[in-house]
Amino acid sequence: MEFHYDLEQGSVEWLEKKHGQIGGTKAKLLYTKTDTLLIEMLAEIIEPFDEDADESYKSDAMENGSNLEPQARIELEAYTGVHFKECGWIQSDNPIVGISPDGISDCETIQCEIKCPQPKAHIRMCLNDEIPREYIPQCVHAFVVNSKLEKLYFCSYRPENTLKPLFVKELTRDSIVDIGWTKKVEVEVIGAKGVPIKPKIETVTDYRTITDWVKVCNTAVTELQEQITESINKLNF
Repeated sequence: MEFHYDLEQGSVEWLEKKHGQIGGTKAKLLYTKTDTLLIEMLAEIIEPFDEDADESYKSDAMENGSNLEPQARIELEAYTGVHFKECGWIQSDNPIVGISPDGISDCETIQCEIKCPQPKAHIRMCLNDEIPREYIPQCVHAFVVNSKLEKLYFCSYRPENTLKPLFVKELTRDSIVDIGWTKKVEVEVIGAKGVPIKPKIETVTDYRTITDWVKVCNTAVTELQEQITESINKLNF
């Protein structure tokens, strides 16, 4: 595992480093049954890095989030008492898996994931008091990459919100989260006379600990690497 503090996020060197990598943005694709991630990875592995082609697009909202991130980190530090420093990239022990953290503690056991969303999204987070499902794979990915990680602070920052500009949730490897999967379970059905009858099958949310999701992710990465090798051999034939 390597911590690249010298890389500036958004720089050409940073773009080149994460080229052909499964970072936080791609992490959600590891939990799907499509070939989207395989094709994306093959395209980046087979074709050389092109600064112009790989330059990340930023909408106005994304640009605003990037500009607010330093202030959000300061507010989070005041809230948690943890000092967060910038780190361009963390390379896991797997050569195709890494992440760009929004902040990391000096001891490298605590990280933060910062979002600066639109007003409705921020209010919904505050009212529901939970991290939106679409951000969970990225949060899990932090634990996948950094084997030293003990705690992740998820932060939503909206300074224009005069009631609650900062929303924070703490995650550990024991935290139980919903990544979007479902499972079928048998539910006991009691008849009119109190006698159990044939159980019915219901579809429920598949809640698991982050430790469990890390295992799922590692398995998916191994399978993806095998698919990449097979695909490259096929293309070479």
